[in-house]
Amino acid sequence: MIRSAKFLRRLKSDQTGALGFEFAIAMPVLVTIMLGILQFAMVLHASGAMRNAMGEGLRLAKVNPDATATEVTDETKDEFVGVAHSGIQSLVFTRGTAANGADYGRLVMQYELTPLLPFAPIPPIVINEEKQIYLQT
Repeated sequence: MIRSAKFLRRLKSDQTGALGFEFAIAMPVLVTIMLGILQFAMVLHASGAMRNAMGEGLRLAKVNPDATATEVTDETKDEFVGVAHSGIQSLVFTRGTAANGADYGRLVMQYELTPLLPFAPIPPIVINEEKQIYLQT
């Protein structure tokens, strides 16, 4: 009994290996937080690239009233830089007339972003953007 009490006191005061143990507990938490921040940044980047590309496509429709829907969507794809084009699920440009008689152009885009952890069962992140402008008459 006295021997085990002495051993426990010595074990309690021994700090050898404490740093490694604390590191082993903290590291998974830190890696998870860093991956989450990186994934969020990738979503923000893709969303910003989508908005910029859609703005350029709609600008073409505004300055060139004769531009076809294919030309507008091609311009949008050309301006969609820094992001994989393979993630574009749909890109649709439509022209119409509003209730007040004004012509408008609407561009709708859906983009699918693959998560960072391919081995984890995480569904793809889907980003939807829609932009509408009034066109010249």
